[in-house]
Amino acid sequence: MSLNPSSIQRVAIIGGGVAGLTLAIALQRKGFTVSVHEKYSHDQSHATGFLIWSYAIKILQDLDVPIDACGAPLEVFRMHGRKGRALVDMPIGPISRRHGADSYEVNRLRLHRTLAAMVGDDLKLGHDCISVRSEADHAIATFADGSSVQADVVIACDGANSAVRRCLHPEVRLRMLDSGGWIAVIDQIPEGLPVGYQMDFWQAGCKAGVAHIGHGQVRWYVGFTGFQPLDSEPKKQQIRRRMTPLPDLIQRCLDLTEDEQMVSTQAGDLLALTPWYRGRVLMIGDAAHATSPYAGMGACAAIADAAALADLLGSGLPVPELFQRFQDIRKPAADAVIQESRVSLRRTTCGGVRAWMRDWFFRQIPEQKMEEIVTAMVLGQ
Repeated sequence: MSLNPSSIQRVAIIGGGVAGLTLAIALQRKGFTVSVHEKYSHDQSHATGFLIWSYAIKILQDLDVPIDACGAPLEVFRMHGRKGRALVDMPIGPISRRHGADSYEVNRLRLHRTLAAMVGDDLKLGHDCISVRSEADHAIATFADGSSVQADVVIACDGANSAVRRCLHPEVRLRMLDSGGWIAVIDQIPEGLPVGYQMDFWQAGCKAGVAHIGHGQVRWYVGFTGFQPLDSEPKKQQIRRRMTPLPDLIQRCLDLTEDEQMVSTQAGDLLALTPWYRGRVLMIGDAAHATSPYAGMGACAAIADAAALADLLGSGLPVPELFQRFQDIRKPAADAVIQESRVSLRRTTCGGVRAWMRDWFFRQIPEQKMEEIVTAMVLGQ
């Protein structure tokens, strides 16, 4: 049964993360009846941070999200090579503004709370989705407490471990990468971190980074290849033992961080899943195209998904054609991010001759080539 322009009126969104909340705000503004169903009945307990590039910031600003309340503009991305020496400064700020908006280092918890407040009472907590089904003229999501919601379409924004994806593609599993580490947000600025900078450090088998996120806070991360965080050994001890030499800036961050502030991470991704939909149920964000941590590209892709879908839902297209068009628009970019994240992990953690060649390349890179690279990143390309 095809839908006429007025028949998509009610949208049920599964997942109250960045993708789901951004989509809800965009749809509310277009007059849709929206409900967002989040698995957890409480706010996340740990603050973490990420980078949101200019093109995704522009989407949030167009929705009147007060992004300055959540983070701070990124001006320079400084990379350090295998010997700890600075290789190059990437001019993120000027190029971002040239394309319409700053790129921002963001406190994820602040952003989530800001988006949730904007969605308001349409956000329902403690709704753990366990199944979805699609009928001729509606879709139904059922929750663990026995309740359910019926809507014209159901949009899954429930992340890398999506329950909806298990219903649509029960045979599909994340491709887990042998990579893990920790991230944290601290309320002090370590000595040696200039305002507006992200400082990255690349070593054989590991990488680390530190950045201002505004409001007197800093985010930092350390990640390793061929290693997963252990419960049997103190967290900081694992970092100090495996990252040698330990950059002074990372050591200062560790000194300012309590163990309970450190959130463990594990990398995995989901390349080439198709289709992203079945009937009246569609997946977006990490539910459709999970990516390993790579310069905030996963979160930015989810925000772009939300904006593109909000525009299409009001187009009047029949649901199958609408969902297929959405996939055709967004899948090439999403798959490219996943592919590049895999390449980036190898590039930033390589050793030996490859690391020497990488460092030489970045030290010699022409200004025009650097501008091309940064432009592609700030535009999500």
